Amino acid sequence: MNKMKLLSLVLCLVLVCSFIFTACDNKPTETATETPSETATETATETATETAPAVVEKPTEMDITCLYFYGDATENAAQKFAFKNYITRHYGITFNLNTPARDTYIETINLQAVSGDLTGMVRLFSGTDGIKWYQEGIVLAIDEFLADNETWVNIVPEHWKETFSYDGAVYGLAYGGDGTPSWFSRTMRGDWLDAVGMSKPSTIEEFYEVSKAFTYNDPDRNGQNDTWGFASRNIWLMQDIFKAYGCTPNWEADLVPVWNPRDDIWEDSVIKPVMADACLFLRKCYSEGLVHPELFSMSSTNVRNLISNGLAGSCFYWDTWLISWETAVKNTVGTSAYMVAIGALTGNVTQKINPWKTEIGAPYVLMANTPQPKEVINWFITLCYGTAEDFFTFRYGVPQADKTGKTGYYLDGMNVYQLHYQADNEGKVTSSGTPVIVGGHPGYALDIGEYGYKSAYNSGNPTWDSDQVAINAANLARRYEVFNEYNDGRLYILTGDYEQPTNPEYTTVISEWAGAGMKYVSSVMVDGVEPKVALRAYLETVMAFNPQVTLDFMNAKLGKASAQNYSEVWNSVN
Repeated sequence: MNKMKLLSLVLCLVLVCSFIFTACDNKPTETATETPSETATETATETATETAPAVVEKPTEMDITCLYFYGDATENAAQKFAFKNYITRHYGITFNLNTPARDTYIETINLQAVSGDLTGMVRLFSGTDGIKWYQEGIVLAIDEFLADNETWVNIVPEHWKETFSYDGAVYGLAYGGDGTPSWFSRTMRGDWLDAVGMSKPSTIEEFYEVSKAFTYNDPDRNGQNDTWGFASRNIWLMQDIFKAYGCTPNWEADLVPVWNPRDDIWEDSVIKPVMADACLFLRKCYSEGLVHPELFSMSSTNVRNLISNGLAGSCFYWDTWLISWETAVKNTVGTSAYMVAIGALTGNVTQKINPWKTEIGAPYVLMANTPQPKEVINWFITLCYGTAEDFFTFRYGVPQADKTGKTGYYLDGMNVYQLHYQADNEGKVTSSGTPVIVGGHPGYALDIGEYGYKSAYNSGNPTWDSDQVAINAANLARRYEVFNEYNDGRLYILTGDYEQPTNPEYTTVISEWAGAGMKYVSSVMVDGVEPKVALRAYLETVMAFNPQVTLDFMNAKLGKASAQNYSEVWNSVN
């Protein structure tokens, strides 16, 4: 026992000395114009305590590839610079932050992974990408490094680990979420419904009629024919239409083998007869001009802007965008604008149409070529999730000495002052952005359930500050109202085991398989190709993947035989 105490004391002294010398030696040269947001916190943060992973030394460097770090790649340069300097000095680790642009993020990290340029912790877009990278040896299992990590054992939720596991190993760490439901729904202009004298649609037929009215009945009352019924970026933002027909895309909107919750079986939606019906419906929408014609070439940003700028009547997106788009449209076209949410369209199917899961985000993975991988993963997890102070730092920014700070946050008991909201001389409040290296954690959630942490503000506009507390509560309640409205059998929970196939025959060809599914839709919808011809082209691609192996593998895990036979379908179109 005395030896352990002595060892602990020595380790603590080593860590303190390491922090002091690193803080002194590595302090970067700064100018007042580059880092105005950091200087207010230097005195306060010198005494901040760290929670060190048990018996794991600090890594010299930590590379983190993340998305929307203080906004997109070119935004808020001063805040990015100040935060990087702060965490490097405060934690005694050199942090290198790689933040590719949103619209090319997936392509960028895939190219960097193949070239070997990615090291450290990398945030992915999907769990299946992590499985593929793990199978290929690009990333490491993380649980083998974390057996003695108290944060991993006691704080990281078990379902985070289960979701990003493969073949008995945990290959990813959740980006994080506050424990609220995560799902996609269609956000629609409620004021446009009022203008054309229609109600919120519940069926695919009603959706068509509403979209037609939004396109041709001048819903914005400007006397011009300048609106579209709905907006989409390829299949990604039309998922509910396919689901209404019973040919469900997967969670990431790819048309690949998917679990059918109604029959509890894995199937390929593209080779179901109802896929032809869905695509012919979309052809009608496209030919009649109900959807923006550039849907297969537009960026996500441009699609979002169609809604924000009042040019399109609806879009299928994350449920939180009900509130985000309503705010944007009010700012663009006036305060009378408002949004409604459609959690599922019924059609051929009326039950278990749209999936949801507990919000945890896509995972971080540990790249195999990372120097000091054990040190990196232990310290990344401990710093991001180990204490409230560190968690709020990696989510909201540099901690401040008191609530008069102008960026970052100030923790006052259980009140979390989000100081990145600041008012200008006219009282208008805007945000300087946040790092959002982590997305959330149930134990540190603000204004949710029994956790206890509360949002607070000191923007310089007291009215705005007090209003936000009520607004946040109302927005959260509104999200749950929509969720509860549709969680009457139309929604179903999707766990990690049912997101996508995990056999190597599938994971090595995900992109090619998804591309073939998208080509089927675009050729029928936009190019006017007949469904049978499009199906033959689809099969010409996927038959090279030995697709029956994937269906049979996943169904065998359920103790079932596959209901579809690719050879039979192939013979039927030839």
